[in-house]
Amino acid sequence: MDSAEKRKNMLIAVSLSILMLTLSSALYIGGIWFQPLIRVRALAEIVLRNAYNPWNTTLTSYSLNAVSAIIWDYRGLDTIFETAVLLVSITGVTVLLGGGRYTGNGGNHGMGPVVGFSTKLVVLITLLIAFSTAIHGHLTPGGGFQAGVMLAAVAALSIPVFSVKAIYAKGLKKEALLYSRYLMLVLIIAVALLPLMVTLKAGNAYIMQNQVKDASTFSLPAWFIDTPLAGSVFFYNLLEALAVALALSYAMLLLIELGSRR
Repeated sequence: MDSAEKRKNMLIAVSLSILMLTLSSALYIGGIWFQPLIRVRALAEIVLRNAYNPWNTTLTSYSLNAVSAIIWDYRGLDTIFETAVLLVSITGVTVLLGGGRYTGNGGNHGMGPVVGFSTKLVVLITLLIAFSTAIHGHLTPGGGFQAGVMLAAVAALSIPVFSVKAIYAKGLKKEALLYSRYLMLVLIIAVALLPLMVTLKAGNAYIMQNQVKDASTFSLPAWFIDTPLAGSVFFYNLLEALAVALALSYAMLLLIELGSRR
Protein backbone atom coordinates (compact mmCIF):
# COMPACT_ATOMS: atom_id res chain seq x y z
CA MET A 1 0.00 0.00 0.00
CA ASP A 2 1.59 3.29 -1.10
CA SER A 3 1.57 6.51 0.92
CA ALA A 4 -1.21 8.11 -1.15
CA GLU A 5 -3.58 5.22 -0.47
CA LYS A 6 -2.67 5.28 3.22
CA ARG A 7 -3.50 8.98 3.41
CA LYS A 8 -6.78 8.32 1.63
CA ASN A 9 -7.76 5.58 4.07
CA MET A 10 -6.73 7.74 7.02
CA LEU A 11 -8.82 10.63 5.70
CA ILE A 12 -11.86 8.36 5.34
CA ALA A 13 -11.41 7.01 8.87
CA VAL A 14 -11.04 10.50 10.36
CA SER A 15 -14.06 11.77 8.41
CA LEU A 16 -16.22 8.90 9.65
CA SER A 17 -15.05 9.49 13.22
CA ILE A 18 -15.92 13.19 13.00
CA LEU A 19 -19.31 12.33 11.52
CA MET A 20 -20.08 9.87 14.32
CA LEU A 21 -18.99 12.35 17.01
CA THR A 22 -21.08 15.10 15.44
CA LEU A 23 -24.20 12.96 15.22
CA SER A 24 -23.72 11.62 18.75
CA SER A 25 -23.29 15.14 20.13
CA ALA A 26 -26.35 16.38 18.28
CA LEU A 27 -28.47 13.52 19.61
CA TYR A 28 -27.13 13.99 23.13
CA ILE A 29 -27.75 17.73 23.17
CA GLY A 30 -31.15 17.25 21.59
CA GLY A 31 -32.06 14.69 24.23
CA ILE A 32 -31.15 17.13 26.98
CA TRP A 33 -32.66 20.31 25.63
CA PHE A 34 -35.63 19.11 23.61
CA GLN A 35 -38.81 19.07 25.63
CA PRO A 36 -41.80 17.26 24.13
CA LEU A 37 -45.14 19.01 24.06
CA ILE A 38 -47.19 18.57 27.19
CA ARG A 39 -50.37 18.14 25.17
CA VAL A 40 -50.90 16.38 21.87
CA ARG A 41 -52.70 18.03 19.00
CA ALA A 42 -56.47 18.29 19.13
CA LEU A 43 -57.02 15.70 16.39
CA ALA A 44 -54.69 13.20 18.06
CA GLU A 45 -56.44 13.77 21.38
CA ILE A 46 -59.80 12.96 19.82
CA VAL A 47 -58.46 9.72 18.36
CA LEU A 48 -56.76 8.65 21.59
CA ARG A 49 -59.88 9.33 23.60
CA ASN A 50 -62.23 7.46 21.28
CA ALA A 51 -60.23 4.59 19.75
CA TYR A 52 -61.44 2.53 22.69
CA ASN A 53 -64.25 4.30 24.46
CA PRO A 54 -67.29 2.10 25.20
CA TRP A 55 -69.03 5.14 26.68
CA ASN A 56 -69.05 6.95 23.33
CA THR A 57 -70.45 4.32 21.00
CA THR A 58 -70.84 6.61 17.98
CA LEU A 59 -67.15 7.52 17.79
CA THR A 60 -65.31 4.52 19.19
CA SER A 61 -63.92 1.63 17.16
CA TYR A 62 -63.37 -0.58 20.23
CA SER A 63 -59.71 -0.89 19.22
CA LEU A 64 -57.17 -0.68 22.03
CA ASN A 65 -54.52 -0.07 19.38
CA ALA A 66 -55.13 3.52 18.28
CA VAL A 67 -52.97 3.06 15.18
CA SER A 68 -55.18 0.23 13.90
CA ALA A 69 -58.25 2.36 14.63
CA ILE A 70 -56.83 5.18 12.53
CA ILE A 71 -55.69 2.96 9.67
CA TRP A 72 -58.83 0.86 9.30
CA ASP A 73 -61.59 3.02 10.74
CA TYR A 74 -60.99 6.76 10.95
CA ARG A 75 -59.06 6.90 7.64
CA GLY A 76 -59.87 3.47 6.26
CA LEU A 77 -60.44 4.54 2.65
CA ASP A 78 -56.83 5.71 2.42
CA THR A 79 -55.63 2.30 3.56
CA ILE A 80 -57.76 0.46 1.01
CA PHE A 81 -56.30 2.58 -1.78
CA GLU A 82 -52.79 1.95 -0.43
CA THR A 83 -53.48 -1.78 -0.52
CA ALA A 84 -54.73 -1.44 -4.08
CA VAL A 85 -51.55 0.44 -5.02
CA LEU A 86 -49.45 -2.51 -3.82
CA LEU A 87 -51.55 -4.87 -5.93
CA VAL A 88 -51.29 -2.64 -9.00
CA SER A 89 -47.52 -2.40 -8.51
CA ILE A 90 -47.15 -6.19 -8.39
CA THR A 91 -49.39 -6.53 -11.44
CA GLY A 92 -47.37 -3.90 -13.31
CA VAL A 93 -44.11 -5.67 -12.54
CA THR A 94 -45.63 -8.91 -13.80
CA VAL A 95 -46.67 -7.30 -17.08
CA LEU A 96 -43.34 -5.54 -17.62
CA LEU A 97 -41.27 -8.63 -16.86
CA GLY A 98 -43.46 -11.00 -18.80
CA GLY A 99 -44.60 -13.10 -15.87
CA GLY A 100 -41.55 -15.34 -15.82
CA ARG A 101 -41.36 -19.09 -16.30
CA TYR A 102 -39.32 -21.34 -14.06
CA THR A 103 -36.89 -23.28 -16.25
CA GLY A 104 -35.34 -25.41 -13.53
CA ASN A 105 -31.88 -23.96 -14.10
CA GLY A 106 -31.51 -22.60 -10.59
CA GLY A 107 -32.67 -23.15 -7.06
CA ASN A 108 -32.93 -26.94 -7.37
CA HIS A 109 -30.87 -27.79 -4.31
CA GLY A 110 -31.73 -27.17 -0.69
CA MET A 111 -29.35 -26.72 2.22
CA GLY A 112 -29.50 -30.17 3.74
CA PRO A 113 -31.59 -31.91 6.42
CA VAL A 114 -30.05 -30.19 9.45
CA VAL A 115 -30.68 -26.69 8.13
CA GLY A 116 -34.07 -27.83 6.87
CA PHE A 117 -35.16 -29.11 10.28
CA SER A 118 -33.98 -25.94 12.02
CA THR A 119 -35.77 -23.83 9.43
CA LYS A 120 -39.02 -25.71 10.00
CA LEU A 121 -38.87 -24.77 13.67
CA VAL A 122 -38.18 -21.12 12.82
CA VAL A 123 -41.00 -21.14 10.26
CA LEU A 124 -43.44 -22.55 12.80
CA ILE A 125 -42.54 -19.92 15.38
CA THR A 126 -42.70 -17.14 12.78
CA LEU A 127 -46.13 -18.27 11.59
CA LEU A 128 -47.47 -18.27 15.14
CA ILE A 129 -46.10 -14.79 15.81
CA ALA A 130 -47.34 -13.47 12.46
CA PHE A 131 -50.91 -14.67 12.90
CA SER A 132 -50.89 -13.53 16.52
CA THR A 133 -49.78 -10.08 15.34
CA ALA A 134 -52.61 -9.98 12.80
CA ILE A 135 -55.32 -11.34 15.09
CA HIS A 136 -54.32 -9.10 18.00
CA GLY A 137 -53.56 -6.10 15.81
CA HIS A 138 -56.48 -4.16 17.30
CA LEU A 139 -55.37 -4.93 20.86
CA THR A 140 -51.58 -4.69 20.85
CA PRO A 141 -48.91 -3.01 18.68
CA GLY A 142 -48.80 -4.55 15.24
CA GLY A 143 -51.41 -5.09 12.59
CA GLY A 144 -52.02 -6.49 9.15
CA PHE A 145 -49.02 -5.08 7.29
CA GLN A 146 -46.52 -6.08 9.97
CA ALA A 147 -47.97 -9.59 10.10
CA GLY A 148 -47.88 -9.81 6.31
CA VAL A 149 -44.19 -8.96 6.24
CA MET A 150 -43.55 -11.68 8.83
CA LEU A 151 -45.41 -14.20 6.70
CA ALA A 152 -43.44 -13.11 3.64
CA ALA A 153 -40.25 -13.65 5.65
CA VAL A 154 -41.28 -17.30 5.91
CA ALA A 155 -41.24 -17.51 2.11
CA ALA A 156 -37.94 -15.62 1.91
CA LEU A 157 -36.39 -18.14 4.31
CA SER A 158 -37.98 -21.26 2.86
CA ILE A 159 -37.08 -20.65 -0.79
CA PRO A 160 -33.27 -20.84 -0.40
CA VAL A 161 -33.40 -23.52 2.30
CA PHE A 162 -35.78 -25.98 0.63
CA SER A 163 -35.25 -24.85 -3.02
CA VAL A 164 -37.78 -23.56 -5.52
CA LYS A 165 -38.17 -27.03 -7.01
CA ALA A 166 -39.24 -28.48 -3.66
CA ILE A 167 -41.72 -25.65 -3.09
CA TYR A 168 -43.24 -26.11 -6.53
CA ALA A 169 -43.42 -29.86 -5.91
CA LYS A 170 -45.74 -29.08 -2.98
CA GLY A 171 -48.13 -27.45 -5.43
CA LEU A 172 -47.36 -23.84 -4.51
CA LYS A 173 -47.34 -21.84 -7.75
CA LYS A 174 -46.78 -18.13 -8.07
CA GLU A 175 -49.93 -17.78 -10.19
CA ALA A 176 -51.96 -19.11 -7.27
CA LEU A 177 -50.32 -16.52 -5.03
CA LEU A 178 -51.27 -13.71 -7.40
CA TYR A 179 -54.88 -14.84 -7.75
CA SER A 180 -55.16 -15.28 -3.99
CA ARG A 181 -53.83 -11.74 -3.62
CA TYR A 182 -56.66 -10.51 -5.85
CA LEU A 183 -59.11 -12.46 -3.71
CA MET A 184 -57.86 -10.80 -0.51
CA LEU A 185 -58.37 -7.36 -2.05
CA VAL A 186 -61.88 -8.32 -3.14
CA LEU A 187 -62.67 -9.50 0.40
CA ILE A 188 -61.33 -6.24 1.86
CA ILE A 189 -63.61 -4.29 -0.47
CA ALA A 190 -66.50 -6.61 0.43
CA VAL A 191 -66.03 -5.86 4.13
CA ALA A 192 -65.97 -2.15 3.28
CA LEU A 193 -69.25 -2.42 1.35
CA LEU A 194 -70.93 -4.78 3.82
CA PRO A 195 -72.75 -2.00 5.72
CA LEU A 196 -74.34 -0.76 2.49
CA MET A 197 -75.35 -4.26 1.40
CA VAL A 198 -76.87 -5.14 4.77
CA THR A 199 -78.90 -1.93 4.95
CA LEU A 200 -79.78 -1.83 1.26
CA LYS A 201 -83.53 -2.18 1.82
CA ALA A 202 -83.92 -0.42 5.13
CA GLY A 203 -81.83 1.94 7.19
CA ASN A 204 -78.77 4.07 6.58
CA ALA A 205 -75.13 3.07 6.56
CA TYR A 206 -71.77 4.26 5.30
CA ILE A 207 -68.93 2.69 3.38
CA MET A 208 -66.49 1.09 5.84
CA GLN A 209 -68.82 1.79 8.75
CA ASN A 210 -67.63 -0.11 11.78
CA GLN A 211 -69.83 0.82 14.74
CA VAL A 212 -73.11 2.68 15.19
CA LYS A 213 -73.31 6.32 14.16
CA ASP A 214 -75.75 9.09 14.94
CA ALA A 215 -77.66 8.45 11.71
CA SER A 216 -77.09 4.69 11.43
CA THR A 217 -77.66 1.76 13.76
CA PHE A 218 -75.49 -0.64 11.75
CA SER A 219 -72.66 -2.18 13.75
CA LEU A 220 -70.20 -5.02 13.31
CA PRO A 221 -69.41 -7.21 16.35
CA ALA A 222 -67.56 -5.11 18.91
CA TRP A 223 -66.82 -7.93 21.34
CA PHE A 224 -65.82 -11.59 21.25
CA ILE A 225 -67.03 -12.95 24.57
CA ASP A 226 -65.23 -10.56 26.96
CA THR A 227 -62.50 -9.37 24.54
CA PRO A 228 -62.83 -6.31 22.28
CA LEU A 229 -63.10 -7.41 18.65
CA ALA A 230 -63.15 -3.92 17.13
CA GLY A 231 -65.59 -4.96 14.43
CA SER A 232 -64.21 -4.51 10.93
CA VAL A 233 -60.71 -3.64 12.20
CA PHE A 234 -60.14 -7.29 13.13
CA PHE A 235 -61.13 -8.55 9.68
CA TYR A 236 -59.16 -5.86 7.85
CA ASN A 237 -55.98 -6.72 9.76
CA LEU A 238 -56.30 -10.41 8.97
CA LEU A 239 -57.04 -9.87 5.28
CA GLU A 240 -54.29 -7.27 4.93
CA ALA A 241 -51.76 -9.67 6.46
CA LEU A 242 -52.62 -12.34 3.91
CA ALA A 243 -52.67 -9.83 1.05
CA VAL A 244 -49.21 -8.44 1.85
CA ALA A 245 -47.72 -11.90 2.40
CA LEU A 246 -49.09 -13.19 -0.90
CA ALA A 247 -47.91 -10.14 -2.84
CA LEU A 248 -44.36 -10.19 -1.48
CA SER A 249 -44.04 -13.97 -1.82
CA TYR A 250 -45.22 -13.74 -5.42
CA ALA A 251 -42.65 -11.03 -6.14
CA MET A 252 -39.85 -13.20 -4.72
CA LEU A 253 -40.82 -16.21 -6.83
CA LEU A 254 -41.14 -14.01 -9.90
CA LEU A 255 -37.63 -12.63 -9.47
CA ILE A 256 -36.24 -16.14 -8.97
CA GLU A 257 -37.93 -17.35 -12.13
CA LEU A 258 -36.53 -14.44 -14.10
CA GLY A 259 -33.08 -15.24 -12.74
CA SER A 260 -33.45 -18.86 -13.83
CA ARG A 261 -33.79 -17.73 -17.45
CA ARG A 262 -30.17 -16.64 -17.54
